[in-house]
Amino acid sequence: MPFVRAAAVSDIASGKGKQVSVGGKNVAIFNINGTFCAIDNDCPHRGAPLAEGDCEGNTVVCPWHGATFDLTTGAHLSPPAPRGVKAYPVQIVGDEVHIEI
Repeated sequence: MPFVRAAAVSDIASGKGKQVSVGGKNVAIFNINGTFCAIDNDCPHRGAPLAEGDCEGNTVVCPWHGATFDLTTGAHLSPPAPRGVKAYPVQIVGDEVHIEI
């Protein structure tokens, strides 16, 4: 699949996430000190929006129940999430964040 525009670089502050809809998928894009990562937005535990979670280094903490996920791989690092989420390849094109769905 080709990379598609998901957001502007300026839309996502460092240390924060943003929820976007790309190719019919609900995706969370995070800015980790200028490096962008994209994962499925919905926590597999109860569907919380991961884009609203707190970033701690390369991880995000689910805003509802505290499960943690690796932003680079989507792997879950702590319960109560039973599994990880999908991670998407990201590239920056000019001032745009593109992800491969």
